[in-house]
Amino acid sequence: MTWLADLRSSALVGTGRHAVPAPPAELELRPPDGLSREELLLDQAALADVVTRAARRPGIVDPARLPDAAPPDDAPPASAEAVRLLDLLLNQPPVGPELRTQLVTDWLQFAAASGRRVPHRLLPGLLDLADTRPAVAEHVDPAIGTRGRWLQGLRQKGAGPKGPAPKGSGPHPATTIDWAELGTADATAELERLRHTDPAAARDRLHAHWDTLSARERAAHLGAFAINIEPADEDLLENALDDKAKSVRDVAADLLDRLPGSARANRMAARLKPLLRTKGLLRKQFEIDLPPDPDAIALRDGIAPAPRTGEPDRLGRLDTIIRGAPLDVWTTVADRSTAATVAMLDGEPRVLDTIIATAALRADDEWVRALLDIRTDSRLLGCLPAAEREHALLRHIRSGTAQPMALVPLLRDLPRPWGAPLATAVLELVTAKNGGQLATMLSGFLPMALPPDTADQCRRLLQRSDDGAPGRRVFRDVVQYQSFRQSLTEAFQ
Repeated sequence: MTWLADLRSSALVGTGRHAVPAPPAELELRPPDGLSREELLLDQAALADVVTRAARRPGIVDPARLPDAAPPDDAPPASAEAVRLLDLLLNQPPVGPELRTQLVTDWLQFAAASGRRVPHRLLPGLLDLADTRPAVAEHVDPAIGTRGRWLQGLRQKGAGPKGPAPKGSGPHPATTIDWAELGTADATAELERLRHTDPAAARDRLHAHWDTLSARERAAHLGAFAINIEPADEDLLENALDDKAKSVRDVAADLLDRLPGSARANRMAARLKPLLRTKGLLRKQFEIDLPPDPDAIALRDGIAPAPRTGEPDRLGRLDTIIRGAPLDVWTTVADRSTAATVAMLDGEPRVLDTIIATAALRADDEWVRALLDIRTDSRLLGCLPAAEREHALLRHIRSGTAQPMALVPLLRDLPRPWGAPLATAVLELVTAKNGGQLATMLSGFLPMALPPDTADQCRRLLQRSDDGAPGRRVFRDVVQYQSFRQSLTEAFQ
């Protein structure tokens, strides 16, 4: 065996079972005297490392595979103070990982707004961070400048030969090869991209290849039509209701739920109306029957058949009908306004949940606002403009009926920073007697959500809080984030 192989064996099985080999005579090196077997192994390992490195020959580089030279940068670098702050965030961050990510993102946004760029020496570290932090990756351009984009291209594609990129390379492989040749995931991603820019082209593409696709591909590609769904999609979706694969039929039915003017919606309305009656004189309410067993047309529309054993899920069938029917069926039967109709559903929590999901799915503004009067739900809030969404949540908090833990997902999804009234209301909840758990659950995003003018208030709360108080970490993070962000603001002025 060779010296290196013997050395590896000694390291693997231990020096007690395999003696450490002596270095080859050709090296003309002798280990120091008096070493233990363990020390001798380490000494030989260090020698082997030096020898193998020194003996390595440089590879022969094909000039055709060298990348083009980096182009010059037109934008000026950021100021010395701004560079110092970015260097600190990348190499010795004074804050935790989440705050660091946000502050680097803030730096990039400040740089883009001021027409400044990242200095060249910090580009590798920044791009390393962007590889693991999507929020940073989303904002690196244009702050990394022309040379940053050049370096980013080398990192993503490798220093390949000059000339056109090979087929299938790059973020949108469908631009260089036929869409039908892509794998399912890539083809779906390309279809989603196209739905954002040209829904009709995406529809035509799927229709043209429909008969050549597997059931899994048809279901996956059809799901992309949730993006920018429009009445013109109805014919394709109606045809998909007749597909042999249940997975495809289910996707088509779910998408048709979003089109209240479709033929399927009219069929669902015809099924729903006979199930609804109103009762009561002083306080009107709905009386809702359960649907009968579905006929062939109802089965085609996605209503569940009777099971082979056991009782049928009639409530589930009712949910399906409600989701598919236009919401104005309810106001027609009630002969009332949307808000008054919603009030009549107060005693029907399951039906109300289904209607909430339907109104949110269709982004029906009138129903969303009426439903928010009786139920604060993140799906409904997401349909409102940012300012209105924040006002609705603030009203919910001030009503005194809000459950603090249920507020977390609602607050997380709001645009940031919040307005001063909402920030004050949330800080009151956090500093209340039992606000420690809420503070912990908000800690991941509260520093970025609070407006800058709350920093002094949080600094005072930090000074008054005990070392072990759950809210202390939140107040500390707010103070750190706002202080560092203020430094960024000044550095880019």
